[in-house]
Amino acid sequence: MATAFSIQVLTPEGKVWEGRATAVKAPGAVGSFGVLAKHQPMVAALQSGQLIISAEDETRVQFRISGGVLEVTGYHDVLVLADTAAPV
Repeated sequence: MATAFSIQVLTPEGKVWEGRATAVKAPGAVGSFGVLAKHQPMVAALQSGQLIISAEDETRVQFRISGGVLEVTGYHDVLVLADTAAPV
């Protein structure tokens, strides 16, 4: 089983999703990118597109976002601050 990390998806209206994930694919401002457990800390600008979360329970959670920021804090936490986020 893959190593999991904590992730939160927030919009100005509040928390959209919180849980544990094994991978995240995000629409970066200069192209899509992925985040796995133990990723180095970083901050990345997001553009409109699909945010895909591979949850720890092996389900896939998807949101259509309209931009924002993704932050990897330490080796075990990801924070997505999206302008908007709608389930797909």
